[in-house]
Formats: sequence, C-alpha cells, structure tokens
Amino acid sequence: MTSDALRPSPAEQLAVVDAAPDLSRPASGGERVVSLVTLAVLYAGLVAAMECDLPAVAGIGVYVAALVLVLSWSGHHDRAARRRPHTRLEKVTRFLGVVWLGIPCSQIMFDPGAGTFVGHLGAAAFPTVGYAVYLILRWRR
Repeated sequence: MTSDALRPSPAEQLAVVDAAPDLSRPASGGERVVSLVTLAVLYAGLVAAMECDLPAVAGIGVYVAALVLVLSWSGHHDRAARRRPHTRLEKVTRFLGVVWLGIPCSQIMFDPGAGTFVGHLGAAAFPTVGYAVYLILRWRR
C-alpha cells in the first residue's frame, strides 16, 4: 500500500473544505445599529456624569456601568458563533478602550465639578472613540 492510497482524493478534500464553518460572517445591520446606540449612550452618559457633581460612590457606579457596557461587546464577540478570532490590532483597541475609561471616570469619581464642558466632551471622547475603532475593526469582515 502506498502513501497515495491513504490520502483523500482532491474532490474529497474540497468537500471537507466546503463543509468547514465560515468564520468571516459579517456583523448584521441590527448589531451595527445596537453598537452605535451603545456608543452614543456611553458618550452621553460619561459627559452627563461629569457635568453632574456626583458623589464618589455614584461615580464608582458610573464607572462600573460603563465598564460593563464596553466589556459586554467584547464578550459578545468572544462568544458569537462563526466569528473569526480577534486580531492583534483588535485586542489592542479593545484594551485601550477599557483603559481610556479611566480618563473620564477618574474625574467623575475623584474630582467632581472640575473642568469645563468642552473638557468633559474631550475626556469622554477617548474611550468612546477607542471602542468605536474596535467595533469598526470587528465589522470589516
């Protein structure tokens, strides 16, 4: 018996490839809309929390809520069926989005009432833009 007899034929190999799951399923329109709404809620919530002089306990609650909101998308993409694994760039942007939450949330928790409205808009933009880049990178395929 030769080694060629043990190999599957080219037609059998193509059948195996065709039966493999497709990992490049793009995000649905509904998922894209919900993620844009999530980003808008994150941005508006952070700006509103910085504009209100919240006590430190409420600031911690805002931080935890924002963190849950951001990490829920990461969990969704990790658990979603037929999705490709995260690329290195997606991992970096996901990490930076979470880290950049500290910019507005540190002001919410430790220095309420400080800063201007324009400063609050800028501080809230860092994590929102970071996570928007992550979501767009996930949508591209």
